Amino acid sequence: MSKLQKCFALSLVVLFAVSCNKTPSVFKGFQKTETGAYMRFYERSGSGLSPRLNDGVTFEMAQYFNDTMLFDTHDSEPIDIILEQASFVGDVTDALLSMQVGDSAQLVVLSDSVFVSIMGMEAPEEYAGKPIYYDLKLLSIKPFEEIEAENKRIADSLQAEEQAYLSALKDEAGAIVTESGLIILEQKGKGKVAQMGDYVDFDFLMCDRDGDTIMCSYGIESVIMQYGEEVICEGFNEALGMVPQGGIMRFVIPSELGFGEDGYQGVVSPFEPIVAKVTMNEVMDKAAYEEKTAAREAQMEALRQQRSSMEKELIESYLKKNNIEVTPTESGIYIINDMEGTGNVAQWGDIVAVHYILYNLNGDQIESSYDFEEPIRFKLGQGEMIPCIEEALMTMAPGARVTVVSPSEFAFGEFDIHEDLLPAYSPLVVELELVAIE
Repeated sequence: MSKLQKCFALSLVVLFAVSCNKTPSVFKGFQKTETGAYMRFYERSGSGLSPRLNDGVTFEMAQYFNDTMLFDTHDSEPIDIILEQASFVGDVTDALLSMQVGDSAQLVVLSDSVFVSIMGMEAPEEYAGKPIYYDLKLLSIKPFEEIEAENKRIADSLQAEEQAYLSALKDEAGAIVTESGLIILEQKGKGKVAQMGDYVDFDFLMCDRDGDTIMCSYGIESVIMQYGEEVICEGFNEALGMVPQGGIMRFVIPSELGFGEDGYQGVVSPFEPIVAKVTMNEVMDKAAYEEKTAAREAQMEALRQQRSSMEKELIESYLKKNNIEVTPTESGIYIINDMEGTGNVAQWGDIVAVHYILYNLNGDQIESSYDFEEPIRFKLGQGEMIPCIEEALMTMAPGARVTVVSPSEFAFGEFDIHEDLLPAYSPLVVELELVAIE
């Protein structure tokens, strides 16, 4: 997700938008079902097969606002979801619960409910009080009993595979199994080990059983923390207390000490043992940790001050090198007009659709909204965008393109966005396109 923007989009989360409790006039011609959804049916199949909560359903959907199609599964695949308890009355879940396999129908909800319930904001004037329509066709149902049985079969198979893998490791010569079940494959070093309350500075590598990296700090930045705080998982925390200062340890964390039967956010599979390596750089008491922390902070502050003092000189050099001769704004940013837009200039409070590309002064690209395949949308003046971009947008009409050169004060300031490419107190160059004022 963008470093610049808090998510703001009409997306599939809109599938679960709500209707108001009263019956608005825009619902004329629709009937309220027992579940609270306002619907009109195109076709009733009479199949007699209706879904229940926790059943799996497959359905097609097209979503419209003001005759504009927002989403259509005909361009992709049907939607597969598990029907969970509706958070609000009258959403797509409630509509599907009112249908039978083979039925096709239209659902209506108010746009106000989408913005208030999903986005936590009032609907813009152009949306307020207006309907969003959903054309739905229920294709199939998978009973939750069947889903549970299938999930259990998969879980049992994965668990059996893990146990076979762990058993083979335990049989290896030299392997040590702790009381909890942690499997130590290799251990080197004779320094002191961390006691509760000590601070540790370490590097680590975590892989799945096939050797694919899950997380790694080697060559990036070591981890410094107080031992006893749970980090990553129970098994890893246990291992940290076993690695001596200056030593290394390779070990395997069974899933019951790791991420269990659920895995972790698609990165770690269910019942996946973790193969790990830890290098213990230093074990410190509180006084040593505080001394080291203070020295590091002083070093970083000196570096930040050095960068801050050089900003003006760096910007002037960049402007000269690129033959930029525009006058800075009152705040000190430079706005170079690359293409004029048409229509009204964006104002405070407008919702805008914007494309951007971020660069440092060396021309290295940091981030681009074009990689997200659509412009970002946000409300000017809500603090969702860095100040230099908001200021530049209020000089632009739809279709306009500008290049912005900004001091760090109106970009990311003291924050390290990228340690090498855009550290703290770095000037920023932004290519900015105002796609639309919505």
